Amino acid sequence: MTSRIAQIDPYLIPADRDPHAWWSHKPYLLVRVETDDGIVGWGECHMLSDREHALAAMVRTVGDRLCGRSATDIRRVHAEAFGAFGQQRPGLEVYSAYAGIEIALWDALGKRLGAPVYQLLGGACHDAVPVYANIFSPNPQTPDAFAEMAARQVAAGHQTIKLYPFTLNTTMDEGVAVMSAVRDAVGPEIGLAVDLWRHATPARAIQIAKALEPYDLVWLEDPFAPSDAASMRYVRTSITQPLLTGETLPSRREFEALFAERAVDIINPDICQSGLLEMQAIASMAEPYFVTVSPHNSNSMALGTAAAVHSALGLPNLGLTEYFPLFEGALDSLCTGRMPVRQGSIERPSAPGLGIEFDTQAMQTFRV
Repeated sequence: MTSRIAQIDPYLIPADRDPHAWWSHKPYLLVRVETDDGIVGWGECHMLSDREHALAAMVRTVGDRLCGRSATDIRRVHAEAFGAFGQQRPGLEVYSAYAGIEIALWDALGKRLGAPVYQLLGGACHDAVPVYANIFSPNPQTPDAFAEMAARQVAAGHQTIKLYPFTLNTTMDEGVAVMSAVRDAVGPEIGLAVDLWRHATPARAIQIAKALEPYDLVWLEDPFAPSDAASMRYVRTSITQPLLTGETLPSRREFEALFAERAVDIINPDICQSGLLEMQAIASMAEPYFVTVSPHNSNSMALGTAAAVHSALGLPNLGLTEYFPLFEGALDSLCTGRMPVRQGSIERPSAPGLGIEFDTQAMQTFRV
């Protein structure tokens, strides 16, 4: 008998509203899919702050459309995001809603077959997934504070740190002072990546890159929105560091111009915005251009990270996967199975599905 989708429900975990010197985690939107024979899978939707209610409503709308469909024809569900439902012009909420549901369907299928999701996707190319520690803070921080935070992550075993020493109004001297303090604190063997978070112009990005040459960056990320592939290529050919972009691009269609222009060295599509199938498609498209894939993951460190790890294991052109150590325990009271980071990597999982199990009773509080 064909397993069919019986119910799709969004669950909204509120943001951490307590004041913090560094950062509070944003809301998480999770998706529970139940089949007509009682198998439950969980997924997660990528979300920008203050859009959680719109995204929850989109999950409801999409869920009503998909109930009664086959729970194992995941490619058909995936294609709808751009096609029949998206009408060839979907936005963030459409892609993220479908990605969360698709991830949940993979989780349910893995549980049904008693196999980890990465095996259903064709198996692994790697024994472990290397991660980097993102230490973003929206609050002003001193060079000494950046240095202390970076050193704390290195002490926990992380081998690569990503930081944001430049904001829109940071002077060159101020940003370089942060990098100098962090490099002195962590030593020469630890990788450092810098994210400009799309606030620079091409000229400023090149200026920053030249000022940071002594710090041997793993990459320079997102100087500006990646919609202009020609300008991105101009920056790439003007700097010595590898250039990374792509977290705002949900599908292979948006990446095509970057590849054709030879505009990037590394891309970082988000697993909870693109989904597992599209992540594979984007990575395959990138491979002939010698572009590495570093999955973006500003989602939960439980379910979102699990999806990222299962997807990443099968990518031959895999780089580093994003990880936020400050939030790694945010959902520990609601679920089990969170994958630990050991010496900068997450080992290949063995549990069926994504390996994350939620407390049904505890989660009822957050059902939308």
